[in-house]
Amino acid sequence: MQQQMSKLNILPNYSIDIEITYNPHNFALTDLFRMAARINKKRQFLFVSTVLGKHLAVRPQIPLLTGTLLAMMYQQHLTGQKVMASSVVTALKDGANLDEVQKSIEGTLELTDETLFIGFAETATALGHAVFNAFHSNAMYIHTTREVLPDFEPFVTFEEEHSHATSHRIYTEEPEFLLQAKRIVLIDDEITTGNTVINIIETLIQKFPLVRQYAVLSILDWRSQQQQTIFQQLEVQWGISIEFISIMCGNFSCSGIPSLTSTQPNLLTQVARDMDICPIQVSVDRKFYRSVAENGLINKYPYLLATGRFMLTSKQHVDQKQTIQAIAMELQELRNGPALVIGTGEFMYVPMQIASYLGNDVYFQSTTRSPIYCTDDLGYTINDKIAFESPENNGVTNFLYNLQSQSYTELFFIVERIASKEVVARVVKALQEATNAKVYVISMHELEVER
Repeated sequence: MQQQMSKLNILPNYSIDIEITYNPHNFALTDLFRMAARINKKRQFLFVSTVLGKHLAVRPQIPLLTGTLLAMMYQQHLTGQKVMASSVVTALKDGANLDEVQKSIEGTLELTDETLFIGFAETATALGHAVFNAFHSNAMYIHTTREVLPDFEPFVTFEEEHSHATSHRIYTEEPEFLLQAKRIVLIDDEITTGNTVINIIETLIQKFPLVRQYAVLSILDWRSQQQQTIFQQLEVQWGISIEFISIMCGNFSCSGIPSLTSTQPNLLTQVARDMDICPIQVSVDRKFYRSVAENGLINKYPYLLATGRFMLTSKQHVDQKQTIQAIAMELQELRNGPALVIGTGEFMYVPMQIASYLGNDVYFQSTTRSPIYCTDDLGYTINDKIAFESPENNGVTNFLYNLQSQSYTELFFIVERIASKEVVARVVKALQEATNAKVYVISMHELEVER
C-alpha cells in the first residue's frame, strides 16, 4: 500500500506526525485511535484506542471482534492460507451486524500446537482474552498483572519502563499446564519501542527453554527500523523466532510541548451515601472461582477463574460462558434504555462478555490507572473524567473518562472483588454525581456458591 502521512493536533502547540507504512485492511486512523495528552513525564502523549473499551465506551462486540481479527491474522501466519476477514473488518468499520459477526466466528479457529496466549495488563487483558476466545482448542490464556499478591511467588516478573505502573507479574497455581506450551503469543494494544516485549521474552526463554516460536500481536506497531533490526538480532542471539502481527504499523514523532494547565479532578474523599450490592440470583459452581488459598478453599475475596488471571484453558473458557450468560439474563431484566457496563482495571473481559449478552444499545468501558489530561477544548479526545480509589486495590487511584459523552439509563458497575464497601460507595457517589443514570453494583463474589 502507499504510505500515508498525517499530522494530528493533540493540544495547542503540541502535535504528532504519523506515517502509516502497513495497513492491509485500510482502516482510517480514527477507526483505531485518537490522540490525547498523558500526565506522565516519561511519555506525554497517548494513543487512545477507539476499539478497546478502555478509555472510551464502545459496543462490547468491537473489542471482541478486534481480538478476533488479530487471531485470524495469526492463523493466516501459521497456515499460510488466506483467512477471509472481510466481515470482521466491515463490522469494525461501520458498526453494523456486530453481534451476528462475532457469534459466527468466535471459537472457530484451530491450533495444531498447544499455544499459550499472554495478555498485557492493564489495557490488553481483554484484548488478549478476545484473541484466545477465537480458538477452539489447544489454547491457554493468562494475563499479566500489576497486583502484588502476598505470600504468592510470581511465575514471571518483568518491567515496562515507560508506564505509570512498571512491574508486570504472572501468577499461576498450575505452572505445569503453562509449561506444555509449544508456542507463546504475546498480546498488547500498542507496541512503541518493543522494550517491554524484549523484557518478557528474555524472562520467558528461561522458563520455557523448549519454546522456539513467539508471536507478538498488537493493534498498533510503531517500532522504528532500528528497533525492528534489534529484534532480528535477538532472534539469532536467542535461537528463536519472533513474529510481529499488527493491524496497523508506522512511525511517529511529536513536536511542541503540551501545556497542561486546566484543573484536573482530585481523588474523591467525601463521605459516601448508602450503597446496595445488586443481588444476582445465579447459583454458580465453586469452580467459577480461583481461590489462591491453601487447600483450594475459597477465600474472603475470591478471584474468578474466567478472567484468566491465573490461567484458563479452552475447555474451562467454554464452561464459564454459561454462568456469565445467566448473570447477563438477570441484568437484562433491569434495563430500560441505553446502558453502560463498567469493568474495573484489569478486570475487563468478564464484564465485557456480560455486556455483549445484554442486547442492543449497550456499551462497555473500564476504569484505568492511566492518568490522561482532561480538557473541554473543542475536538479534544478526553472531555471529562472522575477519579476515585480502586474498589479492588485500595490505595490505587483509578479514572473513568467521558462518562458524560452520552446518556444512559443504567450503569452496571461490575467488580470482581470488593476490598472495601466504603470505597465502592464513594465510587457510586461519583457516578451518581456525573450522570442521571441508575447505578447498579454487581459484586462477582456475592454470587451464591454451590457447595
